[in-house]
Amino acid sequence: MCGSFQQPGSIRIFEEFARLTGSPLNRLLGAEAAGAGERTLRPFNEALVIFAGEDGGLKLAPIYWQLIHDWEKEFKSRYTCFNVRAESLDKPHNHKLLLSRRCIFPAAGFFENRHADGEPLRPRQVYKFSLPGQSLMALGGIYSVWTNPGNEQDRRLSAAIITVRPNPAVGKIHSRMPLIVPPERICGWLDPGLNDTEKIKEMIRPYEGRLEAERRS
Repeated sequence: MCGSFQQPGSIRIFEEFARLTGSPLNRLLGAEAAGAGERTLRPFNEALVIFAGEDGGLKLAPIYWQLIHDWEKEFKSRYTCFNVRAESLDKPHNHKLLLSRRCIFPAAGFFENRHADGEPLRPRQVYKFSLPGQSLMALGGIYSVWTNPGNEQDRRLSAAIITVRPNPAVGKIHSRMPLIVPPERICGWLDPGLNDTEKIKEMIRPYEGRLEAERRS
């Protein structure tokens, strides 16, 4: 699972995303306020998330980190859905979002608690994973647009991070890891015109590059 991650401020995200992909991001109202500086984020808070808008342009906006499906009567979920397992993306409600509403959580690194035999160690051992020599990684996710049944003008976005089997580095600490989208695949992942299930699933795999692990507690 991914229960917390470190996110750079919005200015660094704009700069690093353009450097990694060659594509600019459009600013949305609220992105600057939500991302004034580097923060450690946890579920049920707003995170800056990158997605393709209705005009096809890539946007950065604060989005609620807990997936709320569009059928919910209130902007809350009966389930904990800040992570979505890759194995559950074939479920109809998740598959619909996978085809048309993919997103990126820009991160400086993510945190995992060391587990043994499926249980977290006590006292906790927390590790931060980051990309060597890089200040930004792209965590793949899906997002939903919820409309208030009593007010169609009240539309809110929520999102979840996709988790996959761990690569060898993370596997020493935890049995899951967030989906890390390599730079060369980021624009393809965000492309709303890509709706081929098999091509999308080819991008959902444990990260094949090197990760640095740093014990934090």
